[in-house]
Amino acid sequence: MNLIKTLTFSLLFLGLISLFSSCETESTESLVRVRVMSSDSIPVQNAWVHVFSPGGSTVFTDPATSGQYWRKTGLDGWIDTLIGFDYGEAYLDVEASKGGWKGCNFVHAEQGQTSEIIVIIKPYGDLNNGCPQ
Repeated sequence: MNLIKTLTFSLLFLGLISLFSSCETESTESLVRVRVMSSDSIPVQNAWVHVFSPGGSTVFTDPATSGQYWRKTGLDGWIDTLIGFDYGEAYLDVEASKGGWKGCNFVHAEQGQTSEIIVIIKPYGDLNNGCPQ
């Protein structure tokens, strides 16, 4: 009788542990990595990068961003930003500039994924810089 009680409580305890340990919440954030490079394929440091969602809604984890994110690139030309989602994906516009150079691109960010893009900056006035004219 004592063995049956011990076995029953052991199975119940193991069942509860497996139930609570297997419940993982899905990440509602995504990492977006942007690299800024010159037209000669050289990483550009200290370039301003503007990542934004078209429209007025914000997808960034910091509620003060109001749909826009500004940051300077590091020595390797990269910036990383976390964005939060209320839905599964977002298309973000990216503009990069430094001095008289500018480039544009977009990134498709999916919930829980890492997205990387490269923005090539070219002199202002160049029609092939990726920016809307």
